[in-house]
Amino acid sequence: MKRPKKQGSIIPSHGVDKEYDIAIAEINETKRELDTFLAQQKCTLNCKVSYVGSGKNRYLLEVPENKKVPRDFEFQGGRKGFKRYYTQETKDLLAQLIAAEENRASALKDITRRIFEHFDAKVTYFNSILEVYILYCLYNNFKMWKTAVHCLSTLDALLSLVLYYKSSGVTMCRPKFSIPSQDVEPHLEIISGRHPTFLKYFTGDDYIPNSVYMGPKRDNELEDINSGGKLVLVTGPNMGGKSTLMRQAGTLVIMAHLGSYVPAESMCLTPVDRIFTRVGASDKISKGESTFFVEASETSSILHHATSDSFVLIDELGRGTSTYDGTAIAYAALDYLANDIGCRTLFSTHYHSLVEDFCGHPNVGLGHMACMVESELDCPALEKITFLYKFSDGACPKSYGFNVALLAGISRNVVRQGFLKAQQMEFSVKISKALRRLLSVKAPEEIIEALDKKYNFFTENKVIVFFIIVICIYTCCLYSELYIFACNKLDLIK
Repeated sequence: MKRPKKQGSIIPSHGVDKEYDIAIAEINETKRELDTFLAQQKCTLNCKVSYVGSGKNRYLLEVPENKKVPRDFEFQGGRKGFKRYYTQETKDLLAQLIAAEENRASALKDITRRIFEHFDAKVTYFNSILEVYILYCLYNNFKMWKTAVHCLSTLDALLSLVLYYKSSGVTMCRPKFSIPSQDVEPHLEIISGRHPTFLKYFTGDDYIPNSVYMGPKRDNELEDINSGGKLVLVTGPNMGGKSTLMRQAGTLVIMAHLGSYVPAESMCLTPVDRIFTRVGASDKISKGESTFFVEASETSSILHHATSDSFVLIDELGRGTSTYDGTAIAYAALDYLANDIGCRTLFSTHYHSLVEDFCGHPNVGLGHMACMVESELDCPALEKITFLYKFSDGACPKSYGFNVALLAGISRNVVRQGFLKAQQMEFSVKISKALRRLLSVKAPEEIIEALDKKYNFFTENKVIVFFIIVICIYTCCLYSELYIFACNKLDLIK
């Protein structure tokens, strides 16, 4: 490798390039003839004779000054004690040598293209048997190159994994695979796992390892691990580490399938056929695709192609549209993954209504990124959040978005106003739920059907029904406004 790098071109070995081999053979043959001619002149003149010169003035015969030479010797100059001559033979051989060297330079100039040409064999039709033979030779060369490149790339990847294992500086383990059967369901368990990339930046106690389990639900024997479920619904505060946990799990699954050691105390899993991700938020303006369209497209791919052996990461689906639309689509996607596909899934969300809807589902487990909350007495909105970056069992009650707003530099007055509006909306939702529970435990459609069937209520009393609905809505709004007014008066919000 040093020689081609120094000379600026590839120097092929014998048999690799025909043009280069012919030029080298001509050069060697000419030099042998020159050496033979020099030996003849030494015998003829019976004295010391040598070649001198450089470039195009090479191979001048240098003879002692007092020595008589034949008439065909052409004097070209000299130095003290010696004279230099050309003969017709040396001139012809030098011209032949220069031509061969030019052929060699021409062959080297195009050698890289001709060698790389052996990689490809793009012949679509054949005019002769010769072209068929050439294609056959090129195809064999292509297979040889492909095999060599594949072996080198595999060796390079394996060496990289070994170097990573040797230089990680943390506990590493060899993942244990189980084959799914009637007794073994698809699962994934990582104990004290770390994100491989972050090991470069965080060492020792700077990085907090996390454990995660996906599979059949079980009693939670370990303190710092969730109780399972094929689909784990991940909640927690903003900036609490949900996305990092999901990326960590996906990266360790890939490393396990590569045959690498992984940064964890232990890792057990069944094989994964494909990994699907719906992570991050960005649009594709060049294609005219909005942020939510990109989210929906990625989710569509997951729902169409995922199997029970797939591993799915969905991070906050439904952010790019309205709250109700986003919640509804997230609910529908979560329901389809849990009931129809049943694959191992980490599904993070800030829609806490999903927790209420799926908390009792046999295939859905709950987990959250833990935090410590310290509320200020003058304003509940100004909560001080300490991120623990630890994945724990159960659900987080809130997302603590106002804390992130304060960290981002939004003024306290704006945050207080936002908290006021949030309390109003939450109170309205609570009143609506309470009214529905007071009416009946049945679904609203069943209530309407029963009233209409028994009393012909919605046919003959449309005006009365309309006024009842308006009064209920007005009452909810009034109670909400009274609640905010009371909070202001009691200095709960300043």
